Amino acid sequence: MKHIKLIAIAMVSLLPTGSFAQDVQTYFGVSYEHGNVNTDNRHTNVDGLKFHAASEMGWGNIKGSSATLTGNGADYDNYTLAVEKPFGIRQSSFFVSPEAGVTYARYHDEQLKESDLGAMVGASLGYNINKQFQIVSNYNHSFGMKSNQANINEDSLSAGLNYRFN
Repeated sequence: MKHIKLIAIAMVSLLPTGSFAQDVQTYFGVSYEHGNVNTDNRHTNVDGLKFHAASEMGWGNIKGSSATLTGNGADYDNYTLAVEKPFGIRQSSFFVSPEAGVTYARYHDEQLKESDLGAMVGASLGYNINKQFQIVSNYNHSFGMKSNQANINEDSLSAGLNYRFN
């Protein structure tokens, strides 16, 4: 949990600085996430908070996230760097954002301790409340890719709130 707090503090303090220095919008958000984690023959449901931040550019967004999820005696941490492209839905305040990136995951329970690096794909559906706030729901699937070890695969759903700095 110490790592998550440090990453959250760094995102909140550093991302607005880069946003004000350029013609780029930056947002920070917190979501409640439910994940279904599979490692070899183990299956675990985990829950917790997910922190995410992104820089919105003309061609798309660069997004980073971190989460520490727990459940059924297991601890699961994941850190993701992704690119997403928001598309407005007609002339409304709703949007959809497909995303793809890379995830580093760590899983630990009483019998197994593993880490893995792999690809991630997902999509978000959101609503712009006003210029500063968004409500966002998100689905992600992470593919474990290390050979000769137990791969960590995860499906997750989250819902949360984002705040834009400018």
